[in-house]
Amino acid sequence: MKKILKFYNSTIGKKLVVATTGILFSLFLAVHFVNNLIVFAGRDVFNKLVTTLEAVRPLIIMIEIVLGIIVILHVYNSIQLNIKNRKKSFEVKNQSRKTSFFSNYMVVSGSIIFIFMSIHLSTFWFNFRDNHEHNYYYLVTSSAIGFGNIFITILYLVSMILLGAHLKHGYQSALQTFGIRNTRIGNILFSISAIFWLFIPGGFFFIAFWFGILRNFLL
Repeated sequence: MKKILKFYNSTIGKKLVVATTGILFSLFLAVHFVNNLIVFAGRDVFNKLVTTLEAVRPLIIMIEIVLGIIVILHVYNSIQLNIKNRKKSFEVKNQSRKTSFFSNYMVVSGSIIFIFMSIHLSTFWFNFRDNHEHNYYYLVTSSAIGFGNIFITILYLVSMILLGAHLKHGYQSALQTFGIRNTRIGNILFSISAIFWLFIPGGFFFIAFWFGILRNFLL
C-alpha cells in the first residue's frame, strides 16, 4: 500500500492519473455527443430519448458518481503537477520559453472548462430532473437556461474552443507520459485522438452555434 501511495504521489504517478482520467472523460464526451446529436431529430425524438434515460436513473446516477470521481482526480492531480512544474521553473532559467501557451496555461483553460461544466450541470442537470412536463427539447434549444440565452451560448462556444485545445495538448502529454509520443504508434494514436480533441468539441460547437445563434437569432 505504501508503494502504491508513493508511486501515486510521484510525478510520473500523477501524470498517469491525469492521462488515464483524461482519456476516460474523453470517452464520456463521445457518448454524450452522440446523445446530443439526437436533438437534430426533433422535439419528439429527443424528449423520448431523455425519458428513456430517466427510466434507468439508478444506472445514470452511478455513472455520474464515477464521472465526478474522474473529474476530481483529474483536476486535483493537474493542479498538483502544475505546482511542481512551477517550482521547477524557478530552478531552470528560461524554461517557460520552451513550452507552448496551452502547456503553461492548461490549469487556466481547465479551470474555465470546469466553471462551464458547473454552470452546465447546475442548469440542465437539475432542471431535467424537475421537468415534469418532459419538454427537454425546449430546455436545451430555446429556454433561458439553454441556447435561448445568448450568454449561455457564448460561454458554451468559448468553452468548446478551449476544450478542444485543452484535449489536444492533453493527448500530446499523455502520449509522452506513456513514452510513445514520437513513435509510429504514437503518431497513429494522435491522429485517432483528433476524434476527441477536434471533431467532438467541434460537433458540440456546431450544435450550440446552430440552435443558439442561427436558429434563435438569425433564422
